[in-house]
This record gives sequence, structure tokens and C-alpha cells, in this order.
Amino acid sequence: MVSPTTPQRVTRSMSHQPSPAPPTPPSLEPPTPTSSAATAPGPPVANRDSSLTQAFSPHLPGTAGQHYPSNPYQVDFVIPFSIAVSKGQDRQQAQREIKTGYEELLRALEGEGGLKVASKGGRGGKGQEEVWIFVGASEEKVNELVEREKQLDESHNLPPHSHHTPPSPATRIRLLYNLLTAPALQNGLGITPGKGKWSRVKSIMALHDEEADRTWVEKWTVGGDWRVGLLMGLEDGAGTGLGHHQPPPVHLYFDFLTTYTLSLLPLSVISALFYLLTPSDSYPPLYAFLLSIYATAFVAIWRIKERKLAVRWGTHGCESVAVGRLRPEYVANMGWDKEGDGTSAVDAVQAGNDLKRDTKVAISVPVIAACGVGLGVVLMGIFVLEAFVGQVYDGVGKEVVPLIPTALFAIVVPQIVALYHRLSTAMVAWEDHPTPVGAEKSLTAKTFAMNGIVAYLGLFLSAYVYVPFGSFIMAHVQQRMTKQDTVQVVGSPEKAGLGPMTSGQKQKSIKAGRLKGQLFAYTVTNQVINSFLELGMPYLMRFVNDWRAGKTTIKETIQRRGSDENEKPPTTDEEVEKRFLNKVERELALPDYSLFTDYAEMVTQFGYVTIWSIVWPIAPVFALINNYVEMRSDALKICKHVRRPVGDRVETIGSWLDTLSIISWIGAVTNATLIYLFRPSTAIHDQTPNPHVASTSGSSALSYIVSNYYSSPTLQTLLPTLIPLGLVALAASHGFIVLRWIVEGLAERILWRGSDEQVELQKLSATRGEKNELARSQSEKGGRKDYGDLRGGFWNGGEEGAREIGRVIKAE
Repeated sequence: MVSPTTPQRVTRSMSHQPSPAPPTPPSLEPPTPTSSAATAPGPPVANRDSSLTQAFSPHLPGTAGQHYPSNPYQVDFVIPFSIAVSKGQDRQQAQREIKTGYEELLRALEGEGGLKVASKGGRGGKGQEEVWIFVGASEEKVNELVEREKQLDESHNLPPHSHHTPPSPATRIRLLYNLLTAPALQNGLGITPGKGKWSRVKSIMALHDEEADRTWVEKWTVGGDWRVGLLMGLEDGAGTGLGHHQPPPVHLYFDFLTTYTLSLLPLSVISALFYLLTPSDSYPPLYAFLLSIYATAFVAIWRIKERKLAVRWGTHGCESVAVGRLRPEYVANMGWDKEGDGTSAVDAVQAGNDLKRDTKVAISVPVIAACGVGLGVVLMGIFVLEAFVGQVYDGVGKEVVPLIPTALFAIVVPQIVALYHRLSTAMVAWEDHPTPVGAEKSLTAKTFAMNGIVAYLGLFLSAYVYVPFGSFIMAHVQQRMTKQDTVQVVGSPEKAGLGPMTSGQKQKSIKAGRLKGQLFAYTVTNQVINSFLELGMPYLMRFVNDWRAGKTTIKETIQRRGSDENEKPPTTDEEVEKRFLNKVERELALPDYSLFTDYAEMVTQFGYVTIWSIVWPIAPVFALINNYVEMRSDALKICKHVRRPVGDRVETIGSWLDTLSIISWIGAVTNATLIYLFRPSTAIHDQTPNPHVASTSGSSALSYIVSNYYSSPTLQTLLPTLIPLGLVALAASHGFIVLRWIVEGLAERILWRGSDEQVELQKLSATRGEKNELARSQSEKGGRKDYGDLRGGFWNGGEEGAREIGRVIKAE
């Protein structure tokens, strides 16, 4: 079915009056020696000094300890444009491509009224030459974008929310980014870095607001009560909270992280009591049941909370195709980028395109499954090598063999995961999702599938292979390696890793200790390493890069520690500009921020807590401690170690919520089966290997399996263990479904029904037709505004960039 709102969106988008012809881009011919001075744009230097002095006037000398504006020109975005000619590329063709691409970019930016443009030569080395294009906007333009979005929301019946005037920095950056990257169908410029005619546009980067970042981090890190920091960080609208200068996806992530961290408080108390009051390796069923209640309750509560936040923030329904920012590639594939009315194209193709995309998504499932199986086989091979071969091998290089699995895991697995990520990215591009938010959700679902295999498969192999069947497998491995018969292997249980006449209960304790050791490594050691990689490693890598480039030494770094160049006020216009360009260079060298990494870390930890903490009940306590640090380290990372995040509006955490539900179900099944396998009366734990067994008399089931490996009764011996195990798993699965139905029903009744957010949605549904008609009539009014002359001073248009391009071309 075609969405009834889609034609309205296209009609409204096409109803705007055509823009006048944009100004002619500057000439890209190589400059003459006198052209630079003759064509220098902007007012005299004295005027610029005067304006900059006024900009810094609140921070004149004598105010020691204050920080000075890091962005005195109020630049919103930096667009690095590559003018390098790669080896083997035809120079004339490359020069034409550079000129055409630069002119196209300037034509798009300067043709959009209300934008300010400046250009400077970049600081790339030989073969990495680039021009930096700076983009700003007048307040009138930003207010126009706010009003346009407000009308769009009303026309599609989104919940109302406050539109501050002037808008918050987060809203300003988001709206301008949408203007730059949205297709022409949505009144955007359609700039897609690295693709098509924008192939030389390297990125579109928003500059950090260092003053706001500093205030936010200081309140997070030095505040007294940590919950005060949480509530402050999640403040919306005006003020210094997270919603003030971070985009909606980051805002929602921190709200999720806060909710999850607070949910760990009662679970940590419960888990600590079980850890202290119950016997070691007891696997209490009551604790497993409480874990299932916790998992289902958290998912149900968050599902309702994010729905409430979407209504409160006015984002309920913002991810639909009719409202969300469309991908220019999707618009081109649909043929909507051509001149003329696109309404008929929407009506004719939309339903079929949805079916086509769903078919592609379905086709990608076997590909993901095959990749998962392949990765699982590799991890199983590494596991067998680490758990079995390392213990029974007694040949040449036996000191090195235990290190091989770790080396293989560190070298091979990341390469496989990276290869799969590239494959997933290609599959998502092939699926051709309408919006970037939809494409990101699809990529998240595909990528985390492999991350989950890497995170959990080792524990599953230990729990379901090594612990119950380790003796048999180790004996069989040794038999294969030494080419002895089975009876001889069983006759040397100490060589099979069992120790001389080790009791079954002691074997259980030893093997269960392996599970606890693995869980400790995942929940504590890995989290400490990740914290260092997020916080310490960026500082170290920046020093190494600067040291290799000859920009600093160890002595200079030590002397500069604790000082800030922004503590000293600038004295000249050249110093102001130099300081600003240094900031741009630093931020361009930073990596893009990825929410996937932060969400994946928390969702993986949720799996360790709900699936495996029955093995080590104190795990939730360490998770709580880690998250207390994680909230602050993530804030510091966002402000210091990555580029400023930019994102569209979102109403949900997307596929992560489905992942949490699946993990909760896996946790219920795993806990039940572990309780069955590790219960004290299980025969497979009460074995005492008999070196010369010829029958099953006086021996355990597993000893019988080992002694009769090549005989037909092997399957008959396994069935008494596997069939009840399968029945336990099936019962736990159905029990979890009933529990989830009860918990979700209670949460819906208690938290949602009758709430202000539900009442608001009901009101919107009753007034849908009136709002659509009103917004449609308003969207057809008005035309292009006169924003006046936005050039002057720093905002020199594209002339300086054109001269830099001409200089590089002439030098070549």
C-alpha cells in the first residue's frame, strides 16, 4: 500500500519557487603573481582585527584561567575537498575533475540562500593536497529551517514539541546537515561525500563547540552525586545538558545507558547476596528465575520509555519515509531526481519497491548465516586447539603451543569480522533503504550477529562441550595425536587432562572454574582494555603521529601538559586565524563517531549479565562499576577523541531492542540447561575413569562412551543426557514466552495506559485531517527570501580555494 502521506511530502517539496541562478563560481585558472593581492576579498585587515577584538572582548588579558572562543568565525561545517592527483591518474582528466567538482560544490552552496561560504588551502602533504570549504548560516536561514521542519511535522501528525528560537546548537547542526545532504526532492543540496559528482568531497564535518564540551565533561566528572550528573546530562532543550549540543541519536543512547545502569543497581544487590550466601558453583534456580524477570522487565520498561521519549521530544513517527531524510542514492534509483513532479513516481513505485527491498533483505539472511557458520568453525578450531591440544601435546615446541590459539584469535578473527563488515555494507547498499536511519538499522542487525558469535561462542563451547564432554574429547584427541588405541588412552587418564583417578565432582569444579575465568576475562579484563583503547590510546596515537611528523618531542609534550593554548588571548588577526585552522586540522584528523560501538558494548554486556552471571553471580556488580565509568568515558570520547556527532532524529534504538529481546530469551534457555548439566546428581559429573573398563558396570555413562567410542551403543548412551536436555530447553523457552507476555502486559498497563503521552497521541489521531490540511496550505505559501550580503572578512566565498587549486595545478 502506498503511504497516503508520501504524495503530500513530494507535492510540498516541489511547491517551492525555483531559486534564482546561483552566482558564478570563481575562476580556477592558475593565478598570476599579482592576482592574489588584486583579488583578495573582504574588508581591510584593520576591519577584521576590529571585529575579532570585539569577539574576544569578554576575554581580554587580565582574566587568567578563562578559555577563549575556539570558533570565532561561527563556522558550522568544514568540507575538505581533495585536489590531489593520484599516481597513474591522467593529469588533465584529474584537473578537469577537480575544477568541475569544485565549481559544482560552490554553485550548490552559494546558490542556497542564507549560507555563508569561505575557503582556505588545506594542510595536507604531498599527494594529499586539499581545500577546506567552511560553511555557516545566518540566523534567518536557521529559523527558516526550523519553521520548515515544524510544518513538515504538523503535516504528518507528529507530536508537537518546543521549537526554541534561536534553536539549540544540536538542532542547528542537524538542520544544516540535513540541508547539505538531503536530496533536491526535500529541498536539500544532495551532497554525498565520495560518491558521483561529489567524489572529491572527503567528508562534511561539524566543528566541536569546545566551550560547551568542556562544561559538559566537567559537570559529569567532578559533580558530586552521580545521578545529578545523569539528569543534567539528559536535560533537553535550553541549558547545558546533553540535549543542548548533542544530536538526537547520542541523546537517546545516553538515556538508554542511564536506564540500563540504574537497572543494574537492584540486580547487583541480589547477585551479591547469592554470591555470598550460596555454595560455589551451585547454579541456584531461584537466581536464574530472577535473571529472567530482570531481563524481561528491563526490555519491557525501556520499550515503553523510548515510546514516551519519542512523544515528549516530538519524534514519534519521524523515521517514516514520508518524514525522514531520504538517501540521495535511493532518490536517484527511484528516478525522483529528474526534473518534474515526482508524485506519480511515488504512487506507482513505492509499494513494489518495498517488496523488492524486503526480498533482498530475505536473500541476505542465508549469506549472514553462512558467514556465521564459517566464523563459528574458525572459533571452534581455535577453541579445540586451546582447550584440548595444548594440554595433551607433549612434543616439539610444547611451550609455544598454548600461545598459538591466542595469536590466531588476535590475527585471524579481526580480519574475518572486518571482511564481513565490508560484505554487510555492500549488502545494505544493495538493499537500497530509503533513509539513512533505516540503512543504519539494517547494518546494525547484520554486523552484531557476528559480534555476538565472537563474544559468546567461547562460553557456549566451554559450557556445552568442554565441561560435559571434555574428558571424552581430550582422550580422543590424544588418541589421534599419538595413534594409540582407545583402551590405552583411557588407561592414562592423567594424560587426558583428568588427573589420576580424579573424582567427577572435582572435575566439575575444575571445569566450571574455566567458565568463571572466561567470564571474568570478558566482563572485567576486556572492559578495562576497552576503556584504555577509548581514552588512553587516542592520546598516545596523537603523540606518536605528531612525533613522527616532527611536530613535537617528549620534552615539549611534558612541558605542555596541563597548559592550554586557549588560555592566552590572541593578539593579532593572523594568530586568531592560525589558532582556528589548527583546531580544524586537529578535528579533521579524528575518526568519525560510531554509535554502533557503544551500543554493541552495552548490549554485549547485557548478554554476559543475563546469560552467564549464573556461572559467576558477582558479574552484575562489575558491570555496574564499569558503566559508572563508561558514562563518563563515552562523554569524554565524544568531546575529545572523535569528530562531532551529527545525526537525524530517531524515535527508537532500532534493532538493538530486538537484540535485547533475543538475548533475554537465550538467557532463559541457557540458564535452565546449565542448571540441568551442573546439578549435583548429573551422572556425567560423577565419573571416575576406570582404566580397564570392559562393560558399564560400576562406571559412569561418559566412561562408557569413551571405552566404546567405536561401537554402536554410543548414540544410545548420549540419548539419556541429550533428550532431557532438549526437553529442559524447550520448557524454558515456552516458560520465558509466558513470562514475557505477563511482564509486558503489566508494564503496558502500569506505565503506558492513561499516561500523558498516550493521551497526546490520541489527541493527534483525532485531529489528523485538520492538521494535514492546515500544514498543506501553509507549505504552499512564500518563496525565496533575501538574506542580504553574507560576505566579508573571513567569509571570502570560494576565491581563496580557487587560488590554491590554481597554485597546485600550476606547480604540477
